[in-house]
Amino acid sequence: MVNVSRHLADDEELVHATRQQWTQIVGAFVVLVVVWAVATALLWVSPSDKDWGTVARYVVLGLAVVASLWFWLLPLMIWRSTVYIVTTKRISVRKGFLTKTGHSIPLTRVNDVEFNATLWQRILRGGTLTIQSGSEHGTLELKHVPDPEGLQSLIYSAVEEEQQHHQWGGAVPPATG
Repeated sequence: MVNVSRHLADDEELVHATRQQWTQIVGAFVVLVVVWAVATALLWVSPSDKDWGTVARYVVLGLAVVASLWFWLLPLMIWRSTVYIVTTKRISVRKGFLTKTGHSIPLTRVNDVEFNATLWQRILRGGTLTIQSGSEHGTLELKHVPDPEGLQSLIYSAVEEEQQHHQWGGAVPPATG
């Protein structure tokens, strides 16, 4: 579960929070397995003499650790630190673990929410949402979202509720009958 309570203002409630789809880190895991398979093979065939063999083993292990950090841990941290948040007031994207960035669109400014999913993404139940707003920044793109159609529907419901709340100044709209 994503903990986003620190990103909420006093007057808003969390509607939905998610990370990018887990498939984003599968490639990094495959690279990790390949790096350590190659390192193991190199250690297996490295010379057994005391001087050169020891140095070769340390070099192979060092390179495997550096490659693991670069090709597995870094993508994992990027995936873990990317959060998509829908509240009762806005839609936000928060990214970064060393350098943080964020982009928010107030729900009252949302004009359109479009989703796109390739065949492969549909099989894995993911896709991309593009949110167009009436602000100067224009669009917000949420890539590799789990269940983009469900999130699109949820955003439309939140937008409609916030626009009604904004239109009536917090009062309950009159009943139509």
